[in-house]
Amino acid sequence: MKDITDRLGRGRTNGEKTRLVKKLGQEADSLLTCADYKDDSQDCKNCRATAVRRKNMMWGILKNMKTGQIIIAGK
Repeated sequence: MKDITDRLGRGRTNGEKTRLVKKLGQEADSLLTCADYKDDSQDCKNCRATAVRRKNMMWGILKNMKTGQIIIAGK
């Protein structure tokens, strides 16, 4: 996710940003639905918190992009 986030910050076109943002959302979703998550593990809590921040960042980027250039399924 860090690599995707870093690449997003390098002045990409909206098409490139859309592709990267979708990938970031998929990566975050995979961590948020981790079958190995343990409530008592600080590592798991940190991982989930990072995934939530990245997912929120994804939605923030999508909201700032022109709505005519992107279709968000289910929204």
